[in-house]
Amino acid sequence: MGEKGDKLVKVVFTYDVTVENQPEYLKVTSEKIRPFWESHGCKSYSLWQATGEPTTFVKEMVFENMIAMEKSMSLQEAKPIKDLFFGFAKNVSRKVCIKKV
Repeated sequence: MGEKGDKLVKVVFTYDVTVENQPEYLKVTSEKIRPFWESHGCKSYSLWQATGEPTTFVKEMVFENMIAMEKSMSLQEAKPIKDLFFGFAKNVSRKVCIKKV
């Protein structure tokens, strides 16, 4: 297979969540967002908060390969989950990375 089918893929999001919305965001992520993705093709879902930047978060999602990521992200039932995330997250940037070593 080519790079689409045989390399681990990590999707890295960087974004902001207001301080006042963080408790609800973390609850929703723990109870709804993370479980959804982990039951729909995501091998690992981790959430980090930047030190010294109280509103900045980094989310990492790992998929078996590009095909699995594209399939998962395009699911119709993912739309409400994406909407939940974007209801909290602002200034979102996303990078898709392929494992090389």
